[in-house]
Amino acid sequence: MQGRKKVVRELIFDPEIEKTVKANRKAVRLAHQAALLASGTEEILEEEVPSSNTSNDATESMAGVNPPPRRTLGDYGQATGGHNPNLGFQPLNPVSFDIKNTVLSALKENQFSGKESECPNIHLARFYEACGYTDPTGVSESNKKLRLFPLSLTGRAKDWIDTLPPNTIA
Repeated sequence: MQGRKKVVRELIFDPEIEKTVKANRKAVRLAHQAALLASGTEEILEEEVPSSNTSNDATESMAGVNPPPRRTLGDYGQATGGHNPNLGFQPLNPVSFDIKNTVLSALKENQFSGKESECPNIHLARFYEACGYTDPTGVSESNKKLRLFPLSLTGRAKDWIDTLPPNTIA
């Protein structure tokens, strides 16, 4: 069986690959400029040879689309709607109360994510059952459920409840 003979080259580790790439691009750019000068043309278009530090910007500007502003990791953790999430689920007269571990574990093991395969009625039945495990003094049943309901959600359902405007649910 005859075929192409494979040439195996040993790859050399380059700890400063970015500097090497920059030097290679500079060499190509200088060679291109020398070729243009030798041919008598002195115009060098920026689009012909993109510089190494703006390679990402050049591809985005070629598409005609302005890139979005750069965001730091801390920007993603801040609320963007001008309000804090879950304010719609805060009771009017907040009273602090302890939540038992049994209630928390019951809520966490029966979380609702909003998938089509999940039944919201079954989730609500299990949620009401978990709420029955605790009876804090000085807290109405509706306030207790408003505080506990976000803990029973995950995924798309949690995202939905986080986007509700403040004071929409009382």
